[in-house]
Amino acid sequence: MIARPFICAIGYVIAKLPTGCIALLCQFWGQFFFLFFRKRRRILLSNIAHAFPDKTKVECKIIARKNCSRMVELGLLAIALPYFSEKRIRRSYQLDDSIGEFFREKESNGGPCIILLSHFSQMEAMTAIPLLDERARRNEIGVVYRPFKNKELERWIRRTREKFGLKLLVRGVGFFEAKEILKRNGIVVILFDQNANDWGILASFFGRVASMTPLPDLLYKHFRCPISMLMPQRTGIFRAKCSVERLDLGKKNQNKSDGQDQFGGDDYCVMEAMNAWLERKLSSNDAICYDWLWVHNRWHTHDQGHNWLNLLQKRCAIDPSKIEKKIKIFIRMPNWLGDIIMAIPLVKAVRWARPDGQIILMVRPQFVQFLEKLHLADCVLPLAKKSKKYYRQLWAYRQLNPDFLIRLVNSTTGDIETFILNASYSFAQQFPHRKRPWFSQRIFINFDNLQTVHQEQTTQFFIREMGYQGNWDLKPLSLEVEKSNAIGLICGSENSPAKRWPTQHWIDLIGILLERTTDHIILFGTSNDATITREIRSQFSSRVIDRAGKTNLLEFTDEIAACKLVIGNDTGGVHLANFLGIPTVVFFGPTNPDKTSPIFDAPVYVIESPDKNNFAALTPNLVAETFANLELFSLC
Repeated sequence: MIARPFICAIGYVIAKLPTGCIALLCQFWGQFFFLFFRKRRRILLSNIAHAFPDKTKVECKIIARKNCSRMVELGLLAIALPYFSEKRIRRSYQLDDSIGEFFREKESNGGPCIILLSHFSQMEAMTAIPLLDERARRNEIGVVYRPFKNKELERWIRRTREKFGLKLLVRGVGFFEAKEILKRNGIVVILFDQNANDWGILASFFGRVASMTPLPDLLYKHFRCPISMLMPQRTGIFRAKCSVERLDLGKKNQNKSDGQDQFGGDDYCVMEAMNAWLERKLSSNDAICYDWLWVHNRWHTHDQGHNWLNLLQKRCAIDPSKIEKKIKIFIRMPNWLGDIIMAIPLVKAVRWARPDGQIILMVRPQFVQFLEKLHLADCVLPLAKKSKKYYRQLWAYRQLNPDFLIRLVNSTTGDIETFILNASYSFAQQFPHRKRPWFSQRIFINFDNLQTVHQEQTTQFFIREMGYQGNWDLKPLSLEVEKSNAIGLICGSENSPAKRWPTQHWIDLIGILLERTTDHIILFGTSNDATITREIRSQFSSRVIDRAGKTNLLEFTDEIAACKLVIGNDTGGVHLANFLGIPTVVFFGPTNPDKTSPIFDAPVYVIESPDKNNFAALTPNLVAETFANLELFSLC
């Protein structure tokens, strides 16, 4: 809590300081803010880069630094303004001829008016308009605004704003007071922004989805009164010139009578027009661009964390099919093929829930082409193992200004990626007894017994805790490949030798399969599995084909998609076969099928070892017996 005497003392000192000293203060504290408030600097630079993609990084930083100084100037002015004499106010603020014309037209026509004001550094100049124009004093003027959380600061600034006759209406509860003022043919000023969070309406601002207050449209719908934009353009330290401009709503909206009103859930003409007006101002004039408060999170559509994947449930002023992909959602994919396959439903869900997002996957280089072929994302970025190249890559990706980061890799040491990427919002699963301090949102995964909860279930819980309300898509991918009379065997395991069924058992099982079928047997695996597959292949005739280490991931995908049946250990290739819709048999030894069995809607047959500590206890004869009981030989 800031004490009132402190506010008074600071305000008095600032009011008495020379203009040059104020300029130095604004410059110093503005640069201090830019350098040391990391999170706000991130939002500031991201907002500018997204609004002006053609500007260089240097140009964005120039705007950001000047904007920080203007923000400090706004704060100092709000505190010092009560000590400004009327003479100084008249000297500091001027009114453009358009202001006089506005009030002359108001007196001539009568009726209510709505004025919209955005967050410019000299917006406090609005409070002086009744002092500077006699006709303004003869009108009842209410201003809808957002109060300060600090009560003492709120009382102090409210005193200034109401000094010359304005009536302040607290946003959220001032709607009915605003209606009463308009009924009395008064003027309502609405301070609007693009940060209305959950209760706002989705609208387009600089091509990105923003959450806007529906208040201007609600009042316009009811009163059909003129709407104007107030522009307090800065002319110096604590100086501004105010102008007003009639907002063009389009002829079809301005000519509607009450009986012809077609205003509906998809018709927010005021919202669309005021955003377009502000875009033109900020794009056409650097001085105005420096002056607008970019430091606010202008595209904050939700209270991030618990419902940011609930975008499609909000009311929308734009056609959802025409929403541009302007936000950047980075998803750090797992490091192993099986985990990547099981993360695919999450990627699909995020893509569906955020049509305004570019989905950017970060993954190890060997999986890049595979994920590109699936067309799951807008971009797939390679991420090398930890080295100088790895950190250079992360720093380069940081320059892309990620808005959101979802990390699916559950490693504490790797969480440094989150710190380097510096996304506006970052999400991770928080398991018991694990600390993940770099994430802005941690979803606590706390089931009664995590050892019996499937990995897919925790992933689904994770994404639904972020607000996802859509379907969970487990439909397999269908590749157009020519089917072959072949059974695929995956005898190795890339990330864990303990998950490998004994080599001799594979030899014995292949012998049984060759007796029961005329199909070919194809041995798949990585180059690390080639030693195992060579030993197996050496025991058989040409009906057994060794492809281990001879295919890249894309070739492996096509070849395994052609098989009629795939048999393997609990490894990535088995999950890939399941994702491709191939009937799959999985041998489980030390790993738990309740936690890592394949998840897609294709036939999956799990065969567990009777002794989890001894994978060899699952004998070929036991497997053959299980095949017979499940009638799997009919698939061969």
